[in-house]
Amino acid sequence: MEDRRLYTRHALSATAVVVDMASGSRLSTRAADLNKGGCYLDLLNPLPVGSKVRVHINWGGTELICAAVVRDSHPGMGMGVAFTDLDDAQRALIDNWIEKLGSPAGGVPSVSPPSGSAKPAPPADQTNALAVRLIELLHKKGVLSNNEVSSLLRSRVL
Repeated sequence: MEDRRLYTRHALSATAVVVDMASGSRLSTRAADLNKGGCYLDLLNPLPVGSKVRVHINWGGTELICAAVVRDSHPGMGMGVAFTDLDDAQRALIDNWIEKLGSPAGGVPSVSPPSGSAKPAPPADQTNALAVRLIELLHKKGVLSNNEVSSLLRSRVL
């Protein structure tokens, strides 16, 4: 499957509301994998591809409100939306969030499964990146609370 993304994804876990412009229905969700052109929204019953929506994302004490269109829909998982008609202030807010998020979600190195032969441990920066990504995924899945994530990320272990 070809990756059609124009921008690098960044792991995000933020509260969000999506308003279907056709029906007016409001869906509470979580926003994930933010990039300059859109984001992924976790929803059990996502809207169909092509649906026009208004997205409200709250993160870090700020809110992004913008128009978007559904580009990918995965029942039981969520949907990818592409932002449309962003003004300069909205673009600046997204850029600010991405800067605060740091490393891209796709930038975490892969780890091979253990084998019978001993291999050297990965460098500390790769290990830290993997640990941070695991913490982000556990938070996104609802396994870790915001306080637990903060505590783990502040810990001297990472």
